Amino acid sequence: MSKKFRKNNLFSKKNFNSFWKNGYIIIPEMLSKELCEYTNSLARLAANDNFAQIMHLHREDYLISQAAKKISNLKNLNSKVLYTQKLKQTANHFDNLLRNPDINNYMTWLYSREMVGLLTNIFFKEFGSKYAKQAWEPHQDNSYLSNENGLYITVNIALNYMSKKNGGLLLYPGSHKLGNLMAQKKVSYREKDGKPGNKIDKKYLKNIKPVPCILNKGDVLFMHGWCVHQSSNNNSKDSRPLVSLGYIPYGEKFDPGF
Repeated sequence: MSKKFRKNNLFSKKNFNSFWKNGYIIIPEMLSKELCEYTNSLARLAANDNFAQIMHLHREDYLISQAAKKISNLKNLNSKVLYTQKLKQTANHFDNLLRNPDINNYMTWLYSREMVGLLTNIFFKEFGSKYAKQAWEPHQDNSYLSNENGLYITVNIALNYMSKKNGGLLLYPGSHKLGNLMAQKKVSYREKDGKPGNKIDKKYLKNIKPVPCILNKGDVLFMHGWCVHQSSNNNSKDSRPLVSLGYIPYGEKFDPGF
């Protein structure tokens, strides 16, 4: 937790109303720069040569499965053992991040519900990689978890600065009030076409002007599961590592997938 976060009164009526009016709220410097840098370094250990999306970093089995090729390319057994130990360290770190008390307390305050962590993702948009040009279609995160009440919430943590230039997000204020929108289902994990995201028809959004989401290292974006958002290409030389944590209120139903 950063010094600035400790000093600010974030549990205000203004912030509460802002979240429920817009469907999102940005908390500046909620996490320290040191924590973000350490988190980024561990995630990069698990990244492949293309710096593709990594899913469920808090689970050792998922990390090992996604790094299988990297493990097989190591020259000897000792190197493989040491690397899998680092992956275990990475999984433990992201599990602790998912349980971060500042993040969880803030969600509990916003929703008046006990929240449960479901998933962890990271999107690098690494300069020079094929995923740097990846631009997500307008979509709602709840469309993947399919909670009928739209109570899924995404928490995005900027591990570096994020702007439109380096592949940042565009948010549609108030779009969460439209409810669960029809969407074209698309592959959204290590896809080939560079345009992931369960695409929402823009006819639903014609009266909403998207807002660029600018984040600095350590800033945290809390986003309602029905808040429509998209992302741009990374046209800079800076990577845009963004950790995405997913939560749902305790007792709510969701689609666990496979």
